[in-house]
Amino acid sequence: MADPPTEAKAAESAGVKIRVLLADDNPGLLAQVKDSLGGEFEIVAAVADGRALLEAFDRYRPDVVVTDISMPLVDGLEAAAKLRLRGNPPVVFFTVHEDSVFLKEAKALGALGYVLKRSPPSVLAAAIRSAYAGSFFSSPGFIT
Repeated sequence: MADPPTEAKAAESAGVKIRVLLADDNPGLLAQVKDSLGGEFEIVAAVADGRALLEAFDRYRPDVVVTDISMPLVDGLEAAAKLRLRGNPPVVFFTVHEDSVFLKEAKALGALGYVLKRSPPSVLAAAIRSAYAGSFFSSPGFIT
């Protein structure tokens, strides 16, 4: 796995944690992701749907948004489209969808990451660092 992008390294060396907003409608998985990322990143909120994601974004203004695609009320793709009008933060999709159609739509929305849920936590962490630095990242082995 590649080293974290330069901006992410600079933030880490300065003692600044990347501020992350998590959104997933699976409460068990959301708790696991929050626990696995909490040491390296500042998790500003963990929410269960796209509407709550948008509200939490407005409240916390995180550095990176990590969202599932399939969620109630507002799905992750629609939330990402709305985030473009709210400052266009880096978005990483964390999903079970291995269909390239979803990846293409995510990229068209300006997403900077596409991570499959079957990936180890280190892959999601790498995607967050990459998105924070402005570079696109996808799960290893997934055709981009």
